Amino acid sequence: MTEPPQLIKPSEWPREAALPRLGLLPADGFNLDELLAIKQQEKVPVHVVFPVRTSREAENLEQLLAILQPLCGRLIDQIWVAFGGQRLGRLSRLPLAAPHVTIFPARQLLPPDQRGAPVGKGAVMRALLYHLVTRAGVTQPRSVIEFLDADIRPQYFHPGWVVGPVGAVLRYRQVEAAKVVYQRPRGGRLNTMFRSLVALCPHPAIQALQQLVYLLSGEMAGTLRYWTRQPFKSGYGVETAILLSFALDLLQLSPGTADLDHLVQVYIGRMDHRHSPLTSTPRRRGLDQMAGHVFHTLLEVLARAGIGPSFPENFVPKLSIPLHEQGKAERLGWLQVNLGDLSLPPLDACPEVRTALREVSPA
Repeated sequence: MTEPPQLIKPSEWPREAALPRLGLLPADGFNLDELLAIKQQEKVPVHVVFPVRTSREAENLEQLLAILQPLCGRLIDQIWVAFGGQRLGRLSRLPLAAPHVTIFPARQLLPPDQRGAPVGKGAVMRALLYHLVTRAGVTQPRSVIEFLDADIRPQYFHPGWVVGPVGAVLRYRQVEAAKVVYQRPRGGRLNTMFRSLVALCPHPAIQALQQLVYLLSGEMAGTLRYWTRQPFKSGYGVETAILLSFALDLLQLSPGTADLDHLVQVYIGRMDHRHSPLTSTPRRRGLDQMAGHVFHTLLEVLARAGIGPSFPENFVPKLSIPLHEQGKAERLGWLQVNLGDLSLPPLDACPEVRTALREVSPA
């Protein structure tokens, strides 16, 4: 049986402490003034990033940005709206109301090794990180970058979404990443299915992931040192790739120490966001496709690590989805979609990123 994560009161643990693996910290357990003092003394920049796929998130995102405004210029140096779509629409107005907000047009600023590749969530995250290092001058290894989903419902959002995870990374030198976890009052359908799948994987490294309160949360803060070592998936499989990188020690964050020893959880309380439809249509991606990409990432990474069955060479999994025309029982069509996100290497494999990071002394 998997042991539950150890609850941690930040005030009781010194900065140099080795925290319990996947320890669980409350988001409201950090003193903002203490964090601001650490940030100023150690000159650690903090960047918050909202990956966004469509302009329909503009109204919701506007409310989230207003909630974070008191932290801007203090704990937060810059907020980025990393846009992976074609037309900004109302998103272009966001910097007018919030001066610390910058729009990042991912499709126009892709890293050289991503050009021609799919521009999904993971690809947008990686492109933004590349831009921070090579164009924005963010090269301090302990710089903190937090990714937040743009569709969090505002009634569940508060400054603790940043203060908690960023605080965990700032305060504890051992911590390289802090994953936001929460309770979903209306469930988390894909997360629930994925948890059952993880439970069926007998490898102890994968079993350890059951200590996470919420496996597939899309919100996490991490150091630049960590983010540049993280292999990416181009789309929805990115959160799964992140978990497996920690569990299977693919990051090599510290010699002789498991990568999971550098990851903590920050409990935010209740959360909900806009729900995707269960079944895909030709116009809208559903939970069935998302699940396929997530499960494919799990199986692919396990196979690559030699602890799971491998896919046949040149096998491209296809999901077949029946399409029922409303009111016409005799009319049945099919939608076929390819499953599997493109794998993208860690950013420190890019020569220009390595060059930029070598110009600063290690933390």
